[in-house]
Amino acid sequence: MIRKWKKIDTNNPLFNTIKMFLANPTGLVSLAIILVYVFLAIAGPFMAPYNPLALDLSGRLLPPSYTHIMGTDEYGRDIWSRILYAIRLDMAIAFLAVSIGYTAGVLLGMISGYFGKLTDHAIMRVMDILLSFPSILFAIAIAISIGQGFWTVIIAVSIVSIPGFARVTRSTVLSTKNELYILAAVSQGASRSHIMFKHILPVAITPTIVLYALNLGAAIIISAGLSFLGVGIPPPTPELGSMITSGLQYVVSGQWWISIFPGLFIVFIVIAFNMMGDTIREVTDVTLRR
Repeated sequence: MIRKWKKIDTNNPLFNTIKMFLANPTGLVSLAIILVYVFLAIAGPFMAPYNPLALDLSGRLLPPSYTHIMGTDEYGRDIWSRILYAIRLDMAIAFLAVSIGYTAGVLLGMISGYFGKLTDHAIMRVMDILLSFPSILFAIAIAISIGQGFWTVIIAVSIVSIPGFARVTRSTVLSTKNELYILAAVSQGASRSHIMFKHILPVAITPTIVLYALNLGAAIIISAGLSFLGVGIPPPTPELGSMITSGLQYVVSGQWWISIFPGLFIVFIVIAFNMMGDTIREVTDVTLRR
């Protein structure tokens, strides 16, 4: 039996959104940068010319050259090889932590907005308390209380990102739950879970996806900041923030490459995530397209 391929519906809102995103130069550039980082995160360890943990004191603090394209650090470790491994680690932290925060925040926001009253007050007051602390300071407090490690950074970044998703979702739910199609579903006996996940959740996805993209950049900064301050990923594991820290003492003496190259990789990916978030907001917000 020959299977017929379905024709792409060009009137589909998702198709039109993707088309507008790809037609936007800012979105296209941000997507290209992120895809390069994703490729490096997946294939980087196989591309690394050296072992990122191998010590070579005879080749310490070598400037960029054909042998070591980004130089070596104070222990003779190849910086390019360490960056390739660090990109995988930081990208994994960003996507995993923000995804956990996104799931928890959206669920809490839906529950708060839909049920209202005491439930709403209880959840939102907790979110207000979390938002009252600067993100990086709150993440540092969590990391110090738990201890260094991969999952410590995941937990810290996840908790910090929950309040933003919860508040955006709650505001969407409050403006949606009294719509006619929601009231019609209630009158037909639809359950609360059916209304929340089948009718309200799809509406809440668009504004939270914008925040998701922006939070990926923030997660990279927080993760690097925790390692920079010595409460994140412990050495000698390659991590962009800790690599910047280890090279700061050598910048004055001329060995700038130890800190500059990891810092540039952080700058580019954070800018790319912010550009992507702004582009998604532009193509999904009707008022901005007028």
